[in-house]
Amino acid sequence: MPLRAICDTGNLHAFEYDADQWKTLKANYRSIGGLRMPCCNAVAVPKTSPRGTFFFAHARKGECTTAPESDEHLWCKQVVALAATSAGWNVSTELRGQTPEGQEWIADVFCQRGTAKIAFEIQMSPQTLEETERRQVRYRESGVRGAWFFSPRIQPHGIAHSKDLPAFVLSPVEIGQVPIVQGFDVQLSEFVSGMLTKRLKWVIPKIDKPTYVEVMEDTCWRCKKPVKQIFGHFSDLAPGEDPYQGEWHERYFTVAQMSIALEKVLKVVPNPELRTAGLNLIITQDVIKGKRTNWPYCNACIHCKAPQNNHFVGTRLQKIYYEENREALGLSLIKFDRITKGNGRWIFKPLDTNS
Repeated sequence: MPLRAICDTGNLHAFEYDADQWKTLKANYRSIGGLRMPCCNAVAVPKTSPRGTFFFAHARKGECTTAPESDEHLWCKQVVALAATSAGWNVSTELRGQTPEGQEWIADVFCQRGTAKIAFEIQMSPQTLEETERRQVRYRESGVRGAWFFSPRIQPHGIAHSKDLPAFVLSPVEIGQVPIVQGFDVQLSEFVSGMLTKRLKWVIPKIDKPTYVEVMEDTCWRCKKPVKQIFGHFSDLAPGEDPYQGEWHERYFTVAQMSIALEKVLKVVPNPELRTAGLNLIITQDVIKGKRTNWPYCNACIHCKAPQNNHFVGTRLQKIYYEENREALGLSLIKFDRITKGNGRWIFKPLDTNS
């Protein structure tokens, strides 16, 4: 049940006819000459489905293996084709093509303007993610961009937020009513027009996720100058969130645990940033008092570079943790701004916005 037929003068598209024109075509199609089906070149007949959809059908059943299409499928193809035509693109339905290696594809609605080529697929029947990706690769290898619209009954999982495989879900389809693209609250016709006029954009938001380094005010054992000993960090805190939830949870600051915590800090906040913030640096001591250690990470004085022994730093921290007024005893958090990339998503720019 395609929307396109081939005749001696070119293509005929059912979506380009109004009711009177279609009635005339049905009465006079034999005089056009050579009206054929694009799928198998058999004789084609213009018909109207019981629900009012215009389409072309085989004059008689033969060996053609093209799968039948539902009225909902035909209706959505018509909506997409008309929207693309109104946007100034050359449109053909059920267009056949192939990759440079000879792998064939058939586009529900194929649009071209200049060198730009886009294939729209209306998927009303179940299809695996692997099959969708396989068909998308064939379009890509043919220099064609592909976009997919899925029925809500079979909406896909895991591909709706992909730049390489644009896939969107429609509201339930009713013949005669333009469906809505879910998640955008936009009719399919406007959505397609927007896609073809660059109003649909793929964006990757930037998210502020600062890291907070835990420090303790102390005095360097060698130079006797004030230092800020590092002993841990927090990441992925929500704005204004208290990492301690109103209380300091019990922790043990052994040599091993101190080294592990400092190694983790160094992975997210490098020494140049620690220095700029006025904190100690984090270094490694592979040998301590002539013995190789498995826990080499420790503070180094920002002034004289002297290693700060994890045992003594940890002992003081352990004592402070059981005092009443910890802030007065020099424990605090130092914020380091971190901008990360969020999950990519499609955004649609309505016609009436100026941004």
